[in-house]
Amino acid sequence: MKYILQIAAHLTIGGAEKVCRDIGLYANPAEYETHYIIFDEDIGDFGREVTEKGCKIFKLREPSENYGEYFRELKAIMAKYPYTAVHAHTMFSIGWVMLAAKQMKIPVRVSHAHSALIDGNGLIKSFYERVMRRLILSCSTDLVACGEKAGIRLYGEKAYKKRGNLILNGIDTKAFAFSEAKRNEIRSQYDLTDKFVLGHTGRLAEVKNQAFILELMPSILKKRSNAVLMLVGDGDDRTKLSEKARELKISDKVIFTGNTTNVQDYLSAMDVFVFPSLYEGLPLSILEVQANGLPCVISDTVPPDVFLTDLIHPVSLNDKKEKWIDEILCVQRVNGKDYSQELKNSGFDLNTAMEKVYRIYEN
Repeated sequence: MKYILQIAAHLTIGGAEKVCRDIGLYANPAEYETHYIIFDEDIGDFGREVTEKGCKIFKLREPSENYGEYFRELKAIMAKYPYTAVHAHTMFSIGWVMLAAKQMKIPVRVSHAHSALIDGNGLIKSFYERVMRRLILSCSTDLVACGEKAGIRLYGEKAYKKRGNLILNGIDTKAFAFSEAKRNEIRSQYDLTDKFVLGHTGRLAEVKNQAFILELMPSILKKRSNAVLMLVGDGDDRTKLSEKARELKISDKVIFTGNTTNVQDYLSAMDVFVFPSLYEGLPLSILEVQANGLPCVISDTVPPDVFLTDLIHPVSLNDKKEKWIDEILCVQRVNGKDYSQELKNSGFDLNTAMEKVYRIYEN
């Protein structure tokens, strides 16, 4: 039995969180016991799934609250079990994890980059990132990234080109295939039978830029009066977004579903997916959307790594909003084409991704 420790920060619904969840969920229980460290009091929907599979979850405070205490608590947890691998997903604070794991003589130490986001500037922030990057590069045995931009952001271009290991975020392509039955079920549930449904899935946060979609809605409604916006997910910006919808007088045209574990059913209910993110590493949601056969109007900040089908319609955030509106109103689903198989053939299949991760643990 190999004991694997995942530092996930959160196990709420999200892209990086799903990768963490999948590692524990799909691991062979006869070979691996997977443990998690998170920073939330609530273990989240993904956390409940992995605990049902037999995984353990440890809760620590955010590292920034007290770095010294965080480091000591990490080592205390690492001392409890004979871990053969530590796999960290928390961007620059991974440095603390890799240092602790090296001192505890854990043989496999995996850093995993999930985002290309430049999260603020300033001398203190830059100094912290330089120190953490040095620890990551000197203490990790494996440097993994979901995409090239994310890898360069965390490790630096030189180190990533030399040591980086690209593991594409994988999805269960069959599960995300379009379902007419689920489309009808969700549309009936939300009274959307005759509606034109704009959709978005993801954490409700500034970087995801859902406010931009809200700003488009009044003009869209003038051209398509039956339009409705469905936001699938939750996050810190939910209250702010609800208030913005009220200010724009479109509250009755916006549906906040909250978090859900059956995202694929909601995708089938949508007519067009709108994704104006400010930054992205390699967004799983865009893979899921394409597997579902749903046309996507996305910001050109999304890495071209995920432009896998003819469903992708990139638009610059610097373009006039009329261009976004025109794209949203022009695209439509293509009936009868199995995009899920196209996604599977592209290398973004979940089983392929998980096999690469477990192979690292065997080193």
